[in-house]
Amino acid sequence: MLMGISSLSDTRYYDKIKNLAVAFFMFMLVGRFINLYWALPRKIDSVAFLGISFFAILFVCLDLIKNKKIYTAPNLMYLLFFTVSCAVSCLIYVEYGWAGNLKSLISIFVSLFFLYPFASVNGIEKTKKIIIILQKILVIVWFVVALTSIITFLFQYSSIFYVGGTRVLVGCIENRLFGLFSDPNYASIISILTIIFSVAILNYKNQSKLMRAICVRNVIIQFIYIILGASRTGEVCLLLIVLVSSFVYSYKLNPSKKFYAVIVRIFAAICLCVFAHYLIGAIRILLSYAPSFFGLDYSQSGFVFHQVSMERPDVVQTTDISNLRFRIWGSALEIFRTTWLFGASPRNALLYASDVLPKSFIVARGYDAHNFYVAILLYTGLLGAIFLGFFLVKSAYLIIKHYFKNHFSVSDAFFNSLALSALCIAASGMFLSEILFITTLGSFFFWLFLGYIMSTIDCKSKCDFEDR
Repeated sequence: MLMGISSLSDTRYYDKIKNLAVAFFMFMLVGRFINLYWALPRKIDSVAFLGISFFAILFVCLDLIKNKKIYTAPNLMYLLFFTVSCAVSCLIYVEYGWAGNLKSLISIFVSLFFLYPFASVNGIEKTKKIIIILQKILVIVWFVVALTSIITFLFQYSSIFYVGGTRVLVGCIENRLFGLFSDPNYASIISILTIIFSVAILNYKNQSKLMRAICVRNVIIQFIYIILGASRTGEVCLLLIVLVSSFVYSYKLNPSKKFYAVIVRIFAAICLCVFAHYLIGAIRILLSYAPSFFGLDYSQSGFVFHQVSMERPDVVQTTDISNLRFRIWGSALEIFRTTWLFGASPRNALLYASDVLPKSFIVARGYDAHNFYVAILLYTGLLGAIFLGFFLVKSAYLIIKHYFKNHFSVSDAFFNSLALSALCIAASGMFLSEILFITTLGSFFFWLFLGYIMSTIDCKSKCDFEDR
């Protein structure tokens, strides 16, 4: 039977099936971002996730047997050690439950051993073609959904209803735009990614006029949605991308590497970020009058314009600038100290904490870590943090080294779009916990893109070494 299954990798349809699986995976994750998706029975989502996970695990097994290229994925050993340490943590706290942790382990396995080595297994050029297709599909889908969401703002439509115990929010809720998205924070990060994709696609060769037109409009629409979504995480990540991209692209205008030139670039990038911050505030005020055009009141004195409130109650009504995140992180680290070596496992951390620290803040509120990097410590302990931390730090070092080595060459719009996207998702991990322990669209792109980036850098390093 094993020989029969493994022979599948010899067929000409193998790569096509794998590519279709990746595309279907992305579509399923896009659905999770759209609030109306959750009106469907949860079993549909569970079956879809388990189905795609099964195929991903099957592909990994086949590649391990037949395609030795999977072993060439850069620094894969650190990810294997991390996965083992996470599995040990799950076994230690199995008394609190196993089903949730099993789902997390499946998500981790798919991200680290299917998505991350994808470029190493399939080849850089083939993977590039697939990613470009995924970029275009996401730009089109996100453009339509974001545009529809903005329309709900213009007409000030809002609705809250329950489906099978799940609360579904549509339109403008608590002075921020949910629209058709299930969460403005996560949606804003993907909006930033589609802006990056759109700019990259405009620089690709032989693109149709229709695709270029959609990309130009998408940049505007996503920028508006980020403002209306009132996600501070989204705004911070957007400003970071402005800062980094403006600094890197400044080398295209002036390639000088002198010290004073670098200082000028840094200063100019910071000034651009400050300008962007105040521009966002100014546009937010202008947009607050936009619904008046679609609900004008007429009196003897003429048309009356009203300004809708754009202030989030959860932000205005608190003096905590972090919106309780500092307390959440501190509480998570407090729990981490009670099980510092192996952590409390991804899905059983709160159950464990309710026994050892029942009065802790996150137990009382039922919060997760709200920080991917804190979550690594809480869920997998110091052991898991060392393995994954070393991998992430080394990857960041190699990417930065690559740009310095190539004198910040920005001729490859595709590579730059992946690097900026990975940076955006990594930065969002300071406020969200989506990069690894749960499967989301952000984690999907992070590991797929990071794998391509590292494979490309590794390939160029080997070519440079052979040319010497």
